[in-house]
Amino acid sequence: MPRAIQLFQVAIKALIVHDGRLLVLRESSGPGWWELPGGRIDVGEEDAAHVDVLRRELREELGPEFRCRIGAPLVTWARPRDRQRGEFAFLVGLACDYEGGAIELSDEHSGARWIDAATTHELAFAPGYETALSAIRGALEQGRG
Repeated sequence: MPRAIQLFQVAIKALIVHDGRLLVLRESSGPGWWELPGGRIDVGEEDAAHVDVLRRELREELGPEFRCRIGAPLVTWARPRDRQRGEFAFLVGLACDYEGGAIELSDEHSGARWIDAATTHELAFAPGYETALSAIRGALEQGRG
């Protein structure tokens, strides 16, 4: 008997650290969840390097002046996009170091904050972020980004 295969959208997220704090963004729509900068691989980007996809997303979300060094993958997780329709996203979080530049938020986000490991418990993150936040807290507490 054939088994069902789950389909996922794939997104690349930036775990941008500066002075031991992580950059998070607040969604401007819906319940206003906090999340990491970055986004989905768009149609036509299937063969693009993941770093290039993330750079595009960061330009769109944080503006042209913002700069960070993009490193290796640190964590992967899945989150529901629309449970009723069976839509999920698979996310890959890349460790990044802030290099400079001002943040100019797009319309997708209403706020940005630099948070420490303890603050991750205080903010309402999008469903499914629990796995990622555990790895992120560990990395921040050990001084890695």
